[in-house]
Amino acid sequence: MLLFIFAMSPILLVLIGMIGFNLSGKYVGPAASVYAAIICILYFNKADYMVTNGLAKVIGVDYYQGAKEGFKIFCLIWPAFIVLKTLMNTGAIEKIKEALSGVTDDKRIQLILIGELFVVFLEGAAGAGSPAAVAGPFLVALGIDPVLSAAIALIGDGICTSYGGAGLSTIGGGAYLVQQGVATAKMNGMMAARLHIWGYMIAPALMIYLVYGRKGFKNLKGYLLWASLSTPVVLIFTTHVLGPEFGSLGTGAISLALSAAFLMLVKFKTPEEYKQTVTLTAQSSQYGKLQAFAPYILIVLGLPIVRFTVPWKILTMFGYIVWVNTVLFLCSFFGAMILKVKLSDYFKIVGNCFKTLFPAFITIGSLLVVSSLMNHSGMIRIMAEYCARIAGRIYPAMAVLIGGIGAFITGTCLGSNIMFAPMHLIAAQNLNLNVLTIFAGSNTGGSLGNMICPNNVIAAAATVGVIGKEGAIMKKTFKAFFFLIPVYMVATMIYTFIVFPNWTI
Repeated sequence: MLLFIFAMSPILLVLIGMIGFNLSGKYVGPAASVYAAIICILYFNKADYMVTNGLAKVIGVDYYQGAKEGFKIFCLIWPAFIVLKTLMNTGAIEKIKEALSGVTDDKRIQLILIGELFVVFLEGAAGAGSPAAVAGPFLVALGIDPVLSAAIALIGDGICTSYGGAGLSTIGGGAYLVQQGVATAKMNGMMAARLHIWGYMIAPALMIYLVYGRKGFKNLKGYLLWASLSTPVVLIFTTHVLGPEFGSLGTGAISLALSAAFLMLVKFKTPEEYKQTVTLTAQSSQYGKLQAFAPYILIVLGLPIVRFTVPWKILTMFGYIVWVNTVLFLCSFFGAMILKVKLSDYFKIVGNCFKTLFPAFITIGSLLVVSSLMNHSGMIRIMAEYCARIAGRIYPAMAVLIGGIGAFITGTCLGSNIMFAPMHLIAAQNLNLNVLTIFAGSNTGGSLGNMICPNNVIAAAATVGVIGKEGAIMKKTFKAFFFLIPVYMVATMIYTFIVFPNWTI
């Protein structure tokens, strides 16, 4: 038990600092990295290895990896913030509001269109944190409070990262089970979808409640019912017919089209307090609607085109996230040129955004050091194995929580799946249970874990310009996480013991 507490302590330090004391991540992150390094040496089997290979060298590798990967994430949120500032500085955002009002003038529906469906599409197109980075600033530009914008983007991303980057989280994360002959990639994707349908059903209403409270449901029940039922049906279609590669990409694109069609056919009376306000100025009026949307159109087209045309070997040459960064930077540049921004003004925006976001790099890098230390020293596995040991027959439910913990620490559903797939197979065999449902539980739990992962929260906070308010964002996303995680745990138990006990390869 003591070992489990020590293994968990770096996470507790981060949570207490950021949520309990509302401290900025730029202070909590570095402190947590130093603490993790100390207990790694004292309690987690690195002491002898460090004596042989040199303390500075071993710890230095973790810090170097944290800084390197942190800079990659920084280069993801940087261009997204540049796009936001460009749209706001030019006034083009008012034209975007006007265009969206042509589909619906209801801010609550716009919240779902961007915070859920657009996020789902972006997750399938690229993953790697791009959905929250792009959608968060978009929501801010539409008039949503920055803290709430970041939280909504993270929640929208949390119900779809099992299919991140053209299904990579499920395909790559479940590869071990495929190699062992107990599953196929498509079966893993199908079972994950059967769990995620509950998240898709709940998410629209949950988002409205978090932003507007109970009063936000006024005159909205018809659209909420449509969004809550049509999107899960589309998810089942894309994963069962097309395959896991299209679990998010196809679901997001088709669901956006279906929502647009529904809103054209069914008219709602939007209460005045929820109508989108548009203030066109001489500056914003100079743009056409397509011109104002240019940065986002380039992103929507560029990410999937590059993802599905460039050879995988080239995409991953410098790390998966680098190609996403490159596309976003190019989109921010060419989008600014289409908006007729002077080159000197564009580079001024780039420089100002760098200065604003740099503290986020310190925070993200240090928390990645914590993740690296916890992974290499075995702290993560100790926590997972302890949970598995005490679970017994409720292991399927515990697998959801294990997946969430893995993603919370590593920042990726893929990393969580790769780490725990072998353990889930052994547990399923020992308990004579269906490994497909257990892995799906862990896979979807890992997806939910992304919405509360400190690194993701900090990145989202940076892109909406509220560095230092990460604790406020986490309070929102934790509410969603603790609402959804029991639903997934119960569903996984029911699927394992009642609905799909014998559904195997």
